[in-house]
Amino acid sequence: MSQAAAAPASRTWIALREAAAAGRGAWNRRVSIGCAIAVAALAFPLVAPSSVRFDTLAADAYLALAAVGLGLCAGLAGIPSLGQGAFMGVGAFTSALLRVRAGWPLEPALLVGTATAAAAGLVTGVGVVRLRGVFAAVSTWIFAWLVAVFLAAFPVVSGGAQGLVFTDEGRLLGIRLGPTAHYELGVGLTALAVAAYVALARGRPGVALAALRQRPPAASALGVPARRLRLGAFTAAAAIAGLAGALGVQLAGVADPTAYDPFLSFKLLTAVLVGGAATAVGPVVGVVAIELTFLAANEFGSIVGYARERFNPVFDALFLLVVVATGTRGLWPFIQEKVSVLRPPRRARAPAPEPRAAVPVPRRPATLTGETLRKSFGAVVALEAFSIEIGSGRIEALIGPNGSGKTTALRLLAGALAPDEGRITWGGRDVSALPEEERARIGVVRTLQATEVFPELTVLENALVGAGLRRSFGGAARTVAATPKARAEAAATEAAALEALCEFGLEPVAGQLASELPGIDQRLLMLASALACAPSTMLIDEPAAGAGREELERVVAAIEKLRARGLAILVVEHNLRLVRAVADRVTVLDAGATIASGSVQEISVNPQVRQAYLGRQSL
Repeated sequence: MSQAAAAPASRTWIALREAAAAGRGAWNRRVSIGCAIAVAALAFPLVAPSSVRFDTLAADAYLALAAVGLGLCAGLAGIPSLGQGAFMGVGAFTSALLRVRAGWPLEPALLVGTATAAAAGLVTGVGVVRLRGVFAAVSTWIFAWLVAVFLAAFPVVSGGAQGLVFTDEGRLLGIRLGPTAHYELGVGLTALAVAAYVALARGRPGVALAALRQRPPAASALGVPARRLRLGAFTAAAAIAGLAGALGVQLAGVADPTAYDPFLSFKLLTAVLVGGAATAVGPVVGVVAIELTFLAANEFGSIVGYARERFNPVFDALFLLVVVATGTRGLWPFIQEKVSVLRPPRRARAPAPEPRAAVPVPRRPATLTGETLRKSFGAVVALEAFSIEIGSGRIEALIGPNGSGKTTALRLLAGALAPDEGRITWGGRDVSALPEEERARIGVVRTLQATEVFPELTVLENALVGAGLRRSFGGAARTVAATPKARAEAAATEAAALEALCEFGLEPVAGQLASELPGIDQRLLMLASALACAPSTMLIDEPAAGAGREELERVVAAIEKLRARGLAILVVEHNLRLVRAVADRVTVLDAGATIASGSVQEISVNPQVRQAYLGRQSL
């Protein structure tokens, strides 16, 4: 073999060894238990009694597969979709039409059914991902009803009352799909979906989605692409539902329009919430619990002489009501709390980062300029003819009484608001139309006025939200596949996040939940997360809010470290001691208008500033 031909093979072998080492490092007792359960489920047909109905178990496995897909949407992305059953119907009837009417083989029919459901999810998600909470649920519920009405109104598509009947069981890759084969396929696909969920939740997409779910404004300020990530999760959930529907209809042997009514979507969301939406295994546990309630409903119906279908919605609703009313996170988190071996490990301290050069290097120095900016909210003018220039290595301070327009000015410069008039330039480039996420990507990052850490994430994960902004190989597909570039980049990103924490003395608590930190450390964590974005310009809103004398010294030291890195910094602040300690230049606002601008000494003796803002205080 030539040297040129051997090089790719050598790189492949090295990549495989690195992947195996990473897998061994991530292996723990919980993974072993999960694999043992999956293997036992796959081997169950070998020991099952003849009375076991594998067609029923296979149908439940496909339902669990769709529920895990919904977990990506409802759990990771925080979109409570009530349309997952409708996407199953789209996949089911697309593949059924191709199989029954066009005579297609099973494999391409499955692919087209899945792709059609994904396309439906993409189109629906464009509108849904902009909504929150109950509005997203209602919108997807309407979609579920539209699909049900369409199937009922067009028998040429749905086959009418008889549905679309299959003439053969079908073969997948040459294997005849009987009930047992369907069961094995359903269990295998569900296990793969759970593994993909775990990989995404631990990777860049999951951390970013968790940040969006907990603190949307803070996540957007760190450059997290909210709409793209949420739309991706919604579309992926629809695709998985389409695959589950396409396989389930093949198992049933008939595409029945009544099987995909809105209650199926309600059942799936109930299973996800009851099992634990924020966990990979929770949706599967939820499906098992729901099916057990159906057995109870069947027994109850036989006693009172009614069909169980009349009680199924009632049992589901009661189950969901108990979970919501008690405020629990679901059955699986409850089980994890009670069984120590299943409890997720918690890292108390992160390893010391090496080398220190791994900290993100700011992008090229650039001056951020606002020129005659104006912003009004209805009849209220919040900012009028505001101009400012923030140069590299300098700290501009923006002060003024409450309601003077300081935060409005900062939000305009960061891209969270669009100016009514004027323009904003960065390095001579007009960025007035760039949204906040894109502005963070070019190097303009802000922190929020309130303490806005991501409380359910660790300190390190908070910094990773910012450090992930610079990732090129952190997409969903690469994260699930754990490609060599994705693994290498993930390691470098974690090193950069740790170094950003180290800069503010937070690396000893990197494994703690951010909500457990004292208030001043949470403010410093916000600065560390912003620094992890590798910005050239940082816009800091009231970093000393609530700080005492000793805490103020820590904030001053932190801002001086940012200045030493050559960042262009704007500080919006009420604490005049901080302003005096760090500011090179001060701009004073009152009622949306600039009343003074100059050095600390010049501002301190300005009579107009004293009258409007300082009173008896002095800089």
